[in-house]
Amino acid sequence: MTTPAPTSPNPAALLPDIEKLAREAGAEIMRHYNDPATKIYTKKDGSIVTDADHAAEKIVLARLAALTPDIPIVSEEAVEAGNIPDISGGTFWTVDPLDGTREFAERTGAFVVAIALVVDGKPVLGVVYHPAMDRLYAAAGPQTSAEVKPDGTRVPLSMPANPATPPAADMRVLLNPASADMPKVKGYLSAQFGDSARIDSKSGILRACQVAENSADMSVVYPVNRGGRTKFWDVAAGHAIVEGAGGRVQDIDGKPLRYDAEDLQVPPHICLSARRTAAMPPKPPQGPAS
Repeated sequence: MTTPAPTSPNPAALLPDIEKLAREAGAEIMRHYNDPATKIYTKKDGSIVTDADHAAEKIVLARLAALTPDIPIVSEEAVEAGNIPDISGGTFWTVDPLDGTREFAERTGAFVVAIALVVDGKPVLGVVYHPAMDRLYAAAGPQTSAEVKPDGTRVPLSMPANPATPPAADMRVLLNPASADMPKVKGYLSAQFGDSARIDSKSGILRACQVAENSADMSVVYPVNRGGRTKFWDVAAGHAIVEGAGGRVQDIDGKPLRYDAEDLQVPPHICLSARRTAAMPPKPPQGPAS
């Protein structure tokens, strides 16, 4: 008897459960955030992890396994511990249970829960929850991105009707200078948009949410080590939300960003707002020389 092929997941049907799950994980994070006894540990690579990371991941992994038992889960702390699932089938979850651990430890409030569903190398669902401000962003396909209020009200993230082409002088670019190869970033921006773009220092996946809101034109992820430590879970949820709002996510050569690398890394890339995407010329931008 032939075993039937697994059915493709329905992102729209899964989205409400993932939104609820992100809020549950966020509540657990805030419990630890307000507990002075929460412990901080140093990992082998010198980065840090906290009790909150592990507690939030435990909640997310258990709920996802119950919700979609046939879909593997790629989660930051589990991968760090050596638990790397087989994702060769092309459909998998990515989870960063606490993106912004350093900010959590420093009590800045700038941390999120990030969950995404990837199908055939492309994120088709994304949820980003900012528990310190109780703001949740979600998407499950084109024109579905929204900020979801605590009462369930959905405020769509979309480009204004008939937007004016934004001048290069108004370009607001978000990046993290501490981890970016700034000479190459500036060379890229100068080649594409001239020298008038305004760079704002931001860290974490919330950059993508600001791009989706059209409050910023672009987010740049260009690690110093060209590939750096940027992993699927750092990017996929924000990617889904940007494209669900009419924006675009691409590598620096203009190709769509994909999630199919064996080492789980993503290359240098940019997120473009819907407004900026509409103003881009047909020819894909060219990246800076290596």
